[in-house]
Amino acid sequence: MPIFQHSRTPSLDDLEANACHAAWESFCQCGERGFDLSGSNPTCVGLPSIALDKELCADAVSAGYRASAQGLQITREAIASFYHHPRVSADIIQLFASTSEAIGALLKLLCAPGDEVVTCEPTYPLLDCLTSLESVNLRKIQLQDCAGIWAIDFWALEQVCNEKTRAILAVSPNNPTGHLIPCDEIDKLAGFCAEHHIALIVDEVFGCYRLDEDAGGYQQPACARFDEGLVISLSGLSKVCGLPQHKLGWGVFCGEPQIVREAMQRLSFITDSTLSVSGWVQRMAPYFLEHRKDFSDPCNARIRENYRELHCFARTHEVQWTVDKADGGWSACVRLPGWADDEEVAVKLAERGVRVFPGLFFGYRPNQPTLVISLIMPPDIFRAGIERMAEVLHELLS
Repeated sequence: MPIFQHSRTPSLDDLEANACHAAWESFCQCGERGFDLSGSNPTCVGLPSIALDKELCADAVSAGYRASAQGLQITREAIASFYHHPRVSADIIQLFASTSEAIGALLKLLCAPGDEVVTCEPTYPLLDCLTSLESVNLRKIQLQDCAGIWAIDFWALEQVCNEKTRAILAVSPNNPTGHLIPCDEIDKLAGFCAEHHIALIVDEVFGCYRLDEDAGGYQQPACARFDEGLVISLSGLSKVCGLPQHKLGWGVFCGEPQIVREAMQRLSFITDSTLSVSGWVQRMAPYFLEHRKDFSDPCNARIRENYRELHCFARTHEVQWTVDKADGGWSACVRLPGWADDEEVAVKLAERGVRVFPGLFFGYRPNQPTLVISLIMPPDIFRAGIERMAEVLHELLS
């Protein structure tokens, strides 16, 4: 019997580089200048970082260690202050090493092997990996798409949920579509979950980043709107402060008080078994959050500038693609003609020195061919990359 027969990891064939990555790697070896419009690492795109207070940092590193399954009180108080919401206190906050780890822990909390959670596509593809690693089945429904305006299909949600469903995973602003879940929709979603006795998990890591300063939507965290069921809002330093290297995420738990208390007590058993969050970053988190705008303000300025540039380019040039409306996040979605194959187009672009992601990677349907472009790239690279992308698309789509 092969030793990895029961592994939760993919087969080695599935771990091979995909065609888009292989084409980009091949282009890079030629030595020509290319334009990577897929970057999501905020530390590699020329954005300012939060300056470290060396004395404070030294104190955090040398401080004595005190194990805490929930996380240090000073850290949780700083996160509660970040939200500045009367219903958010340190007592309902749980620390994790990342939001990905948070989702894994919540799946352990809520699900037995073979249970199911539901999400709406297009969305973040890492959810497939996280659920698979916990032996949980990820069921998917398609968001309703009206020319790039997105909405939850509650009829489809009703059809897919069953006695094995334990949670619904939502992302707002969504990655990559960038749409915010409206207030009435998040209220309806939470009500649906409470009625069906399932949890609602809302990933809000991009909540600080709005492409439209006047965009509506609920005040973060989403969970603070509800006193029924179990609603958990997730975020972390990676996006809030542009610090993915300093591993700290968190969850805010709201809903029916008795359910919240039991959830957090059970979760402490899970987190106490690993104690994965560094004591150093917990002690530094209040400082990072206090100075978060040193990163988030210039990041917001850049994504808005690039988003305007993309729209302006599409309006002032003869192109066969459109830019979907987005409310927030770090991505823009370029919609291709319905007959195009977005993965094939992305491969051709990579061969010509422009790296983007095809919508296929995020769960776009074949009749929704889309290219996903990062908005956090330096504006000069972004502009040059868009110009070359337009040239190649003109050749491919004409």
